[in-house]
Amino acid sequence: MDFLQWAQGRQLPSALQSRKGWGDFFEYHRSREPHIHQIEPTNYCPYSCLMCPRNKHMKRANGFMELDLFCTIIDEIATYSSVVRQKEIELFHFGEALFHPQLADMVRYCSDAGLRPTLSINPGDLTEKLSTAIMASNPYKIIVSLDSLQPGRYKLIRGNHADLEKGLLQTNYLLACHRKMGGETELVIRMIVMNINADEVGKFTSYWEEKGATVEIREFFPWSKKEFKDIGTVNKYPPYMPCPFPWQYMVVQWNGDVVGCCRDYDGNLKFGNVKEKSLKDIWNGNEYTDFRNKMLAGGELSTFCEECLSLYYNDPAIS
Repeated sequence: MDFLQWAQGRQLPSALQSRKGWGDFFEYHRSREPHIHQIEPTNYCPYSCLMCPRNKHMKRANGFMELDLFCTIIDEIATYSSVVRQKEIELFHFGEALFHPQLADMVRYCSDAGLRPTLSINPGDLTEKLSTAIMASNPYKIIVSLDSLQPGRYKLIRGNHADLEKGLLQTNYLLACHRKMGGETELVIRMIVMNINADEVGKFTSYWEEKGATVEIREFFPWSKKEFKDIGTVNKYPPYMPCPFPWQYMVVQWNGDVVGCCRDYDGNLKFGNVKEKSLKDIWNGNEYTDFRNKMLAGGELSTFCEECLSLYYNDPAIS
């Protein structure tokens, strides 16, 4: 259950006017089989996006997930109940997945297992061969990240490696490949709205819709770093809601470490490793349970969590 989406625009009941009330609500809805929100094929990335903490703050080593480890993860997820298996699995975390030499094999293995692999890519690093291979691997969804139609602005947003001309060329080829090969893959062109590009939303949408593409205009969020909060508009959680992520999902980094947050660029919240324990055992284990309890109490949290909550938490009793 997406708690944030569920709460948006609702008149919340009195039971959700406390941190504990939210915790009881989260735990009632928590599946005993984990949703694996993201699997990280690699954390290598040549981009230096202005809204991403990776390049300035990530200290963990770069690496590439072994295909055998990936298959072990997928094999476990494939045994879960239908409601969990139907959730999207994002094959990215803090890296550009296109650089993994076996990415198409990963997508195919996941898809053949009846799961829903989703990619989010910077299109400038596509090639025609790679586009064809990825489309043939039958991903559930491909998200193409393009935040501007202005070359200079695109480079400001995504860094010196970003090349809008190549990005547009390869995106158009991917669209053509998508039309030619058919299949059920959902292809989305995404724009993250920030102060720097907010004036382009209408033009960006029209440009891609005229080409027959589906466009997603996504809200900006500053990951877990205060230094990014002025890049765009930050939407806070509903009053008293603690971070819902510990009850929603887990993330597997390239080396098998399981972390509790899609914003955890440096592996701050490790709860185990899939080389040593099953995903289900980690999800229901003492370390994860202890972390949920600390999140409910609002104390003894890591500096990483404290900084993040200072951006998103909304307690009218103290604000």
